Amino acid sequence: MTFNLMDRVRNRSHIYVLFNLIFLISLLFSISYCNEGGRFADNLFSEGDYLRAISEYKRLSFFSLNNDSVVFYQFRIAECYRRRGNFREAKKYFDKLMFESIGDPVLEEKLVISSSICSINMGTLEYASITLGDFARKEEVSDSIYYLLGICFLKERKLEDADNEFKKIKSDELKRSAFQMLEEISSQNFKSPELALLLSRFIPGAGQIYSSKPFHGIVSFSLNLSLGYLTYKAIREDRNLDAILIIYFGLQRFYFGNLAQARKYPREYNKRILDSIQIE
Repeated sequence: MTFNLMDRVRNRSHIYVLFNLIFLISLLFSISYCNEGGRFADNLFSEGDYLRAISEYKRLSFFSLNNDSVVFYQFRIAECYRRRGNFREAKKYFDKLMFESIGDPVLEEKLVISSSICSINMGTLEYASITLGDFARKEEVSDSIYYLLGICFLKERKLEDADNEFKKIKSDELKRSAFQMLEEISSQNFKSPELALLLSRFIPGAGQIYSSKPFHGIVSFSLNLSLGYLTYKAIREDRNLDAILIIYFGLQRFYFGNLAQARKYPREYNKRILDSIQIE
């Protein structure tokens, strides 16, 4: 009985030693892999090979036992997506890191900046404005916060608010770039949807021509002119039912379609100008 008990103790000791040995080997492998893999991934990132860098950083994130390293790898994955222009995927990673309350104020500011850049480039300005506005209330923030907040106002065509934010920037170079952008946007000839709609009410196609869509304007004018001529001809020939049908269906298809275009094209024109503001 004593002999069996001793054997069991020895067996358990061997198993315990074996498990510790396996764990130690795994730990050493993980550290070695992360060190070498980290250098390789960083080289890919530096060379602009972001797709392969994403795969390497994901592998490193999976094997790493250090939480700070995992946060760094996740941040680099997001940066790779952002630099590839996949702002939606990048923003998922940035926001996930922010919501995990990492407790590092420097990294927190970087995440706010990077996430806001993605939002601005995606056109979701409200989210970026709220996030940046909340962060700007802190005592010490970088110029990038004021710059990005100004860009949000600029893309919303709130030029006075943009000017106020740009004035808070301390860096001469960044301030010069910001005010140059403000000047360029201020000098743009934005189109008024209200004016385009008014023009097309009285002269079908005029609003499209005003919105720099001359071909669409000429087509719309021609169709509505043809509609008027056919209606006039039907009335002259005492085909009153035909005239009513032409007016009813013609108005639905051509005249009201002309008004819809008059509202749509100025907004598209203005959006193209504002979408040209992209943050690297």
